Amino acid sequence: MGEVVKEVLPNGVTLLIKPTVGPGIVGFNLFIRGGITDEELPGVTNLTTYLLLKGSKNFSKEEISAAFEDFGGFISASTADEYGQIEFLTKVEGLKKGLTVLRDILLNPLFPQEDLEREKKNVLTAIRSKMENPFKFAYLELKKLTFEGTPYSRDPLGDEESVKRVTVEAVRERWKNLLKGQRFVVSLVGDVGDIRETLKLLKETFKDIPTGEFNYPLFERKIETSQLKEIKREGSQATILCAFNAPHCWSEYYPAGKLFNAVLGDGFTSLLFRELREKRGYAYATTSFYPTGVNMPRLFTYIGTAPQKAQRALEDMLKVTQEYPFGENDVEIAKRKLIGDWLMDHQTRLRQSWYLGWFETIGLGFEMDFKFTDPIRGTSYREVLEVREKFVDSLHHCAVVKP
Repeated sequence: MGEVVKEVLPNGVTLLIKPTVGPGIVGFNLFIRGGITDEELPGVTNLTTYLLLKGSKNFSKEEISAAFEDFGGFISASTADEYGQIEFLTKVEGLKKGLTVLRDILLNPLFPQEDLEREKKNVLTAIRSKMENPFKFAYLELKKLTFEGTPYSRDPLGDEESVKRVTVEAVRERWKNLLKGQRFVVSLVGDVGDIRETLKLLKETFKDIPTGEFNYPLFERKIETSQLKEIKREGSQATILCAFNAPHCWSEYYPAGKLFNAVLGDGFTSLLFRELREKRGYAYATTSFYPTGVNMPRLFTYIGTAPQKAQRALEDMLKVTQEYPFGENDVEIAKRKLIGDWLMDHQTRLRQSWYLGWFETIGLGFEMDFKFTDPIRGTSYREVLEVREKFVDSLHHCAVVKP
């Protein structure tokens, strides 16, 4: 495993390079801090990030794609709650051309009107599609409840009304606001050989990004009273999603929180699967997830079941999450699963690049990528129990969607 080289440019851009040895593949991720946390018009960040690939002063959208596809790779853009992202995969011999294109994308984007209108239609279709998906619809409704009053209550895509209001001027203004050195984290993992030459290429690519500070806005909204939100809609299934307080990623209980989530809802051996599906036959699908982020940590649980079973399924899911016993062996199994999943997800250079950049972006530092499994291994059974006692306790927000 190569040692990571980190350098922060005078304008605030953070560069990370991890050399590897192999068939000449390079995985690259650019994270732009902010995401929807500081956008004023919902959905504008998503559209702005996507439109960066639709043409620049010196490259058409076809030429932008070809610069990576000609080497068997690709380039894509997306937006999450806390960051925008551009990633690409290419061969070493295509890296210089790819970075030349990327530089022009960032400094000289065109934001064509016709592409904006086309993408707005695509986003509106995607928003309506989410409304047709029981899980996605319920999750959005739960986010509105548990993150009420913060940007996290929204979908990164925005809503139909806000997307329709996005103009080229709004996109240009958003990009002007995003184009600040301290927002940028660059992560490259690949078979680059000479790190000095690669570092020189990255410096050339990002040296002219305007200097500018950025700090994530901080939101604190713990679950202090239990609330249930019921939504009626057409369909044949009841979808139940609940949110619980959870340790922050800077908490000493973060590794134990990850393990509790794995014990609770990761796979066929998990508590939720055994109790709700195998023993009670509520549904085939039940799980839990515990996203890592800058603000308002939550543990989520999910089950889909028949409408007539919804009330009992909700009650039992809360009991399993907050009360049901589990043993030391459950924690040991969870450790093996969690560490195994972690290692499996690091198989490609692109994913290695993503993790390094993401940890740096949210403030934990790229070093966390190499340290993550150690505290997992060292976490005790008692600490996992304490996660339930100290955080999950008896409070919850739940969304129940049924006919």
